[in-house]
Amino acid sequence: MKPWLIVTGASGSLAETFIPLALKSDWRILAVTRQKDLPAIFESSEITIIQADVSTMTGTGSVMNFFKERDEVPEGLAHLAGSFLLAGLLQTSEEQYRACLAANLDSAFFMLKAFVTLRKKHDNGGSAVFVSSVVSESGVAFHEAVAAAKGGLESLVRASAATHARDGIRINAVRSGLMDTKAAAHLLRNEQSRKMAQKQYPLGELIQPDQVAKAILFLLEEAQITGQILSVDGGFNAIRPLVTI
Repeated sequence: MKPWLIVTGASGSLAETFIPLALKSDWRILAVTRQKDLPAIFESSEITIIQADVSTMTGTGSVMNFFKERDEVPEGLAHLAGSFLLAGLLQTSEEQYRACLAANLDSAFFMLKAFVTLRKKHDNGGSAVFVSSVVSESGVAFHEAVAAAKGGLESLVRASAATHARDGIRINAVRSGLMDTKAAAHLLRNEQSRKMAQKQYPLGELIQPDQVAKAILFLLEEAQITGQILSVDGGFNAIRPLVTI
């Protein structure tokens, strides 16, 4: 029997790329999404869909109930849920701030809690991977709320990896640069804005979803990596781009 993999944020652009890769790697997918309209990739006998908001305990409870009813347990968690907010401190309302933290940090905390609970009740082992952002490591203007959320996410990964290493549960994250997806269309609205974005990356290109998806799958399946934040960012955090005059 193929192992179960929970994929949250399943209606997003990254999931559209990641899920087919996971299927090829012989995972069964429990796709968790808040949306009703889902892409064609969900038309597979290896994919089961749950509509739930995992930024709440009620939502993650739906995920736990799915496995309890079948007396099964997931082997992996790919937490792709999240949101992006381009706004400075003074431009961010309380509602926007709380929504950003709920989508990026609360969802990670509650989903990881549910996953670890399932693993420990049935067996040790398992692997969880999250998605962070370069703004958690470097100060980038007008990203205060999402930087706070992703910074908290990375701290959660490290602390929980330390707590549950003795249980054989591996917990990691991929720190991505700006991905060239429909979610970033408002930032890449014309050729000039695209070129300006590319110049921030030493390798001169935006990050493609398949590059992040492959890194997530690697961390899910590699047995001796935990507590790590793997940067897929074209050198954004580690080195400066070469500026020619």
